[in-house]
Order: sequence, then C-alpha cells, then structure tokens
Amino acid sequence: MSFPVFFMFSSGLAKPLCVPKGTKQAIMEHVEKVEKVLGLKRVKYEDNPTHWDSFKRDFSKINNDVLCSTVIRHNNWVRAYYDNFGEWAAHPVTENAEQITPEDAQLFWHGFETLDVPPEKWSKDYYRARMEHLYEVMRGRESEGVSFDEKPLTPKQAAAVVRLFEEYLDPGDLRLDVPKDRDYLASSYDGGYEWCEKCGAITPEDADVCAKKKCPLRAEREAQ
Repeated sequence: MSFPVFFMFSSGLAKPLCVPKGTKQAIMEHVEKVEKVLGLKRVKYEDNPTHWDSFKRDFSKINNDVLCSTVIRHNNWVRAYYDNFGEWAAHPVTENAEQITPEDAQLFWHGFETLDVPPEKWSKDYYRARMEHLYEVMRGRESEGVSFDEKPLTPKQAAAVVRLFEEYLDPGDLRLDVPKDRDYLASSYDGGYEWCEKCGAITPEDADVCAKKKCPLRAEREAQ
C-alpha cells in the first residue's frame, strides 16, 4: 500500500504563493469552524509550528453524525487544497489574485491536518465511506491518494475483506456487499441489493430478469 503524506511533513510555505482572491480568508474560516465544532485546541511548543493538541483531543461528547460528517468534509478539503497549492505553485494566479506569504501560512497551516474518527464513534455514513474507500483501493483504483501495490483483488475478494470488518465496525447493519456482475459496494439497508439463496447479492433490476433456472428471488418477485 502506498499512502500520501499531503501536508504531514511540511511546516509552511517556503515562499509567497499567488492564489485566487479570498483564498486566505476562506481557509481561515474553515479552520476556525472545524476547531469550534470539534473542540480542537491550538498549541505551540517552543520554536515548533503551531498544531492541534492531540493529547487532550476528546470527541466523546460530540454527536457521532456531526463528528463524522465534519471529519469527512475536512479531510476532503485538505486533499483539495493540497492539489490546489500544487497547481498554484506551478501556475501562479495572475488575475483577481492575492498573495499568501510564509507568515500568513503560519496562521492556518496546522489546519491542514487530516483527522481520524475512533471506530466507536463511526456513523453509518462514515463506515460506508471508509469501506468504499478501502474497496476502491483493493480493486487497484487510487482513492484519497492511497494506492494498492499488489495485484488488484477481484470484486468478490474485495467484498469478502470488507465483510471481515463488518462484525466489528458496522454501526447500522448496512451489510455491504458487491451485487452480482457489478463492481461497487451496495447495502441491503437502502435497497442497493437483495439477497438470493441461489444468486447471492443481486440488484433489484437484475433480479427481475435473472436468467438462472428456477431463481427463487425472481419467482418470489413475480408472485407479488
């Protein structure tokens, strides 16, 4: 597995960066909002860069759905800005632009930390998002900067790995699986697939036209 570091080992900008006007304010507002919602505290030790305190980080009193949705949005935001900063460094914005200096960056650089949610706080949506990410990686498709260094698993194999985590991590009985002849995770919880004792997981539309002889699910649906 290859994992991206994004801003992990950087402490700021080495030189000024020309960016779209309003970028600096938008970054500051995002970081402050995340700090307020998640109760993150800024700390600074001696000459080290400012960072969010990890030792006193406590998400226990935050609603699971609020915590998970905030972390998902924030991490997507970090990855997007990583790409944006690379683009702006290679091709500085020249029209309707502003400059972010190394001194400016020190005010918000700590906010480029990607965050994790403890498994006991996972919401249904968060669990599904993490498993879909894992599935994509195991299928050999880059996801969130992560890539699989081994031969990609088949859809059936990748689904089996996801199901190994189900007993320990699934907070909403989503029962994620890959429908027959498909290449994505679906949930029986929201009708993404139906279970057939002969066909296994199968999408509702495929169940209607299943070509398997004496398919019990098709027979059941035709009888309705």
